[in-house]
Amino acid sequence: MNSLQKETSEAYVAAFEKNLSMLDKTDDIEILMKKLKFLGLNFDPFGPDISSECLQIMDSLGLTHHLSNPYAATNILLKLLDKTEERLNNLKQ
Repeated sequence: MNSLQKETSEAYVAAFEKNLSMLDKTDDIEILMKKLKFLGLNFDPFGPDISSECLQIMDSLGLTHHLSNPYAATNILLKLLDKTEERLNNLKQ
């Protein structure tokens, strides 16, 4: 991954976290978590084809460009899942 892609991905994760902090309904965050988990289970960044469901989720979250690098895709998804789970747990406390 070149440094520009890394900066862009880091900026996306930071913006995602900022937007996530503004969500205050656990239902909204649980839906987001389900979408991210679906991607984690069904999106193969090294595979030749991407299902329409995965593409739809990626587009709705603005992730399509960031997941184009297969080596960074897993890392980004894990970061988003971690931040989403953390936010959900904080709201439930």
